[in-house]
Amino acid sequence: MAHPRFARLERQLVLVRAELANALEADRRFRALRAAGGGRLYHECSHGASLADGLAAICSGLESVLESLANEVDGYVPRGEGSHAALVDAMSAALPGVRPAVLSERTRALMHEARRLRHVVRHRYALELRLGDVRRNLALARRLVPAFNRDFRHFVARMDRAARPTSRRRKKEGR
Repeated sequence: MAHPRFARLERQLVLVRAELANALEADRRFRALRAAGGGRLYHECSHGASLADGLAAICSGLESVLESLANEVDGYVPRGEGSHAALVDAMSAALPGVRPAVLSERTRALMHEARRLRHVVRHRYALELRLGDVRRNLALARRLVPAFNRDFRHFVARMDRAARPTSRRRKKEGR
């Protein structure tokens, strides 16, 4: 990645991918413990809370990438009530003359789904989490993280192409 700001954000995405790997491993271990008759060692609430915290961190990490882009490229980050949804929506729309869309419509929809679980995690007690719902969100994160990474790489490539001097682009394209 050519521009330092994109390299910094790539490091943030490495952390998000690591968080997803940790959540998947935690789920695997909890399920193995339960299947092995973990008895007093396995607790469904702990299983759900552990995964929910990881999933909330994944969502927050992805949003921080979007927030950095909004701040540095757009010069504006939504604030106040509904700002998380507004940020996701803004970054899935192109700003003519400034930047292409960062997120595809598919990734935008996945981000909104992931935000819902984070809201529940932040505003309710772990005892109110249902393991089935949390595990469905883990499956969602398995789709969201690669989709977000793909969209981000596509966005960076388009920004890099747009930043190249015209004469160099023409020469490279064989004109």
